[in-house]
Amino acid sequence: MSRNPSNAWRPVIGVVAAAMALVSGCGVEPIRTPAFSPTTTSTTPPPAPVKYSPTGWKGCQEVQRKLGGDLPPPRPEDEQEGPGWSLRICSFQSDAALVVLSIQYWETTEDITGTHPGAERAEEDFLGRGQAREEDSGLGLGSAARWKRDDTTGCTLEILDGNAVVSVAGSNPKDPAEGRTEQCRGRVRELAKQFHAAVQPQ
Repeated sequence: MSRNPSNAWRPVIGVVAAAMALVSGCGVEPIRTPAFSPTTTSTTPPPAPVKYSPTGWKGCQEVQRKLGGDLPPPRPEDEQEGPGWSLRICSFQSDAALVVLSIQYWETTEDITGTHPGAERAEEDFLGRGQAREEDSGLGLGSAARWKRDDTTGCTLEILDGNAVVSVAGSNPKDPAEGRTEQCRGRVRELAKQFHAAVQPQ
């Protein structure tokens, strides 16, 4: 039995008719253009730019030049990197003196929980270094300065300034008890002022 050609075209004709009905709107709900709300601008201000950046680091040799010749011989420079932070360490040592200068930079980072400004991350690190600290309110550097109270071989001053923590440590390897004296602190205070000035962004 032969197939009627007109029957073969019926499905196609049905599809075309349905398409035409959509276009003409006959008995079919018209397609509605989705309404878009006006573009809104976020009211959250962008994070403030960080004060310090490791790209501005000039190296321990330059630090030594700016601090003058009143330092023991230099040791090799130390650089450390971590997730969103950088650490630069300058050490100077002789038989009678050890001086360690360091600055740790904290960058602004973003993750699924939001934006974390470098200054806030630096403050968290500064406050998280332990409670064995003694405030030095008269230094006049940064937003906070503290002495480590648990030093056993010297004296260490830590300074919070923007997105960085600046540290200066001094000791006498021949007389560790000297670190618990005002003589040690006075020397470290002066070094801290010079080092802080040396690492300021240009």
